[in-house]
Amino acid sequence: MVRFGVVLVSFLVLFSCAQIGTINGGAKDISPPRIEKSAPVDGEVNVDTDQIQIEFDEFVVLQKPKENLILLPSDVSYETKLVNKKLTLDLQEKLSPNTTYSLYLNEAIKDLTEGNDTLIQLVFSTGPFLDSNVVNFQVMDAFSNEIEPEITVGLFDSLEQLQPIYFSKTDAQGMARIRAIAEGNYFYAAFDDENKNRARDRDEFQFAEKYSIQVDSNYTDTLKLFISQPLIPQNSLNASFISPYILAIRTPAQYTLDRLKIKGLNMEQIPSQKINEDSLHFYLPSYYDFLQVSLDTLSKKVRNSEDLTKLSLLNKVKNFTLTPKDCCLEMSFDMPLDSIDMTKGSFSLFSPQDSVYTQVQSGVSISNNTFRFNTEGYECNNVRFEIDSGAIWGVNGTVNSAIKTVIQRKEIDALGVLNIDVNTVMKYWFIELHKDGKEVARRHALSGRQRVVFDDLIPGNYTVHIVEDANKNKIWDPFEPTSFRPPEKRFSYGRKTSVKANFEHEIEFIIPE
Repeated sequence: MVRFGVVLVSFLVLFSCAQIGTINGGAKDISPPRIEKSAPVDGEVNVDTDQIQIEFDEFVVLQKPKENLILLPSDVSYETKLVNKKLTLDLQEKLSPNTTYSLYLNEAIKDLTEGNDTLIQLVFSTGPFLDSNVVNFQVMDAFSNEIEPEITVGLFDSLEQLQPIYFSKTDAQGMARIRAIAEGNYFYAAFDDENKNRARDRDEFQFAEKYSIQVDSNYTDTLKLFISQPLIPQNSLNASFISPYILAIRTPAQYTLDRLKIKGLNMEQIPSQKINEDSLHFYLPSYYDFLQVSLDTLSKKVRNSEDLTKLSLLNKVKNFTLTPKDCCLEMSFDMPLDSIDMTKGSFSLFSPQDSVYTQVQSGVSISNNTFRFNTEGYECNNVRFEIDSGAIWGVNGTVNSAIKTVIQRKEIDALGVLNIDVNTVMKYWFIELHKDGKEVARRHALSGRQRVVFDDLIPGNYTVHIVEDANKNKIWDPFEPTSFRPPEKRFSYGRKTSVKANFEHEIEFIIPE
């Protein structure tokens, strides 16, 4: 296999010099409070007390102690008191015998000046032994594979349990350790506890495993968890307005789109576009304050925003780059288009090289909310495409403002090729090519080891991503909380690939089994 690469060597030269300036207050304190001493001390056994005292290394404030101070097992109530650096918990009942307790300060303590906080755990036992089993976690984003700090990980007695009986939070490296665990079987989950209720809520980034693990002194695994925004529940209908005239609908997996209904609308007369196997966009001919969408027994009322007073692009495009395979450029507007005015020379091409305007007399068309310009027969290399205001009409009678965008056409020798040898045993997968954070190409319905070719690429840096498309729906699916189906695996090539003009590049993408 031919490999192309560049070795970059960086030299860093450090200079220092004397500077005259004012004296400031020093570096900002970014460290959270730490325990200076406590009674009982962390890890102490044979504890017999009616009070827990903790002294911190700096002056602190106590925030929401009833929510953020948690003593587990929760068989003892307590009153809290904070004086300067010392926090006292007066226990209202006697501690249970031969029991390991964990006191969690879940962002309950902040320093006085900068407001830094963290999760602190103090462990002690009323018996001669301390539960000493440990489970380690690493949490990553299921889509980007980036590490996730400040994520709550927990152990549960059952899948139905709302709050964990043991928990911790990930650090800056996405790592977390739950300690002082009693021997037994546990289910585990990770979630971004945005509302601080220690529960895995429906709309929070999360992952939960439906199979339990046996935790004892021999358990040494580090559990790698991939969290995502969960997929809509199987009994929910997802519908929302992209704009006041474009309705997006996504159906649960077990339903088919042909049974979809919108009250008051003839579905056969409403233009629509199938986005993927379970999603549709409807292009509405009129404005509606709300729409009632139904699918068998499922129903959802979708409220609209205010009507539009002008026709605008959904996404502004400053320039278009056309390859030899491209004949057209497209612009998407925020409502279906009604007509275009060709009588006033409203469409033109301006060449900055010779300051000449060329009137566009043909090649323009509309479909749903899309304006299309077929450039065949026109010189479109580094020219400005101009659309006069009022040239395009929306269905509600509004018109566009003036639009100017640059068109550049790349010849074949100004483009590159990327050959990707994918080494995998995955049965179903697809591959995405991204540039500047946007997907520019995709290949579907691939299986096993294959060579994938992306040609006519504009020079620049590209990233490559592969998704194991287990259900063959051509999209990446996140965690599904009802069935506990994990997110589909998404793999990213380890580094950006630089594509050069008139050059063929080779990379090998090995997917771990």
